[in-house]
Amino acid sequence: MKTINLKKITITGAALLGLGTAAIATANLANETNIVQAASSKIKVSQNSAVKKFKAKFKTAKIESISLDKENGRYVYDIEGFTSSKEYEMKINASTGKTISSHSEKLDRDERGKKALSLSKTISRSTATKIAQKRVAGKAVEWSLDREGSKHVWEVTISKNGQKSEVKVNAITKKVISVDRD
Repeated sequence: MKTINLKKITITGAALLGLGTAAIATANLANETNIVQAASSKIKVSQNSAVKKFKAKFKTAKIESISLDKENGRYVYDIEGFTSSKEYEMKINASTGKTISSHSEKLDRDERGKKALSLSKTISRSTATKIAQKRVAGKAVEWSLDREGSKHVWEVTISKNGQKSEVKVNAITKKVISVDRD
């Protein structure tokens, strides 16, 4: 009779341990999703919509870089582009979609060899954020997509307890290039 009770206790304990582990894993997954969504809740305009707005104004411009940063308490897309003779910049409120500023100027001679981003080949900001957060725990607060040599690179700034880390992710291969901590 004592062996039966010991077996029941052991089986019950193992089952509870398994359920507890599953609950913790589920909570961690939900928490990871919440971290990505926390910053995203203030970002109502998609990157694609911001790019379309830029292209509507500067029809022949090629995209050189896209960043999403907090300015004056609000998230702002900063999109830069170029043609063979001019460079362009547009800032768009990421919550309302309204253009904050836009301008163009003549391209300097030393800037004529610029290369455009191939947005159709790059991973999304959300995917880059998830990759960065697997490497560094915290909340993603800033993003930029640029070319570094021949590579398309997402730089994701992660903040946790007042400390910031910058995670560079290859926007084509999804591999982490580097992690710099402040």
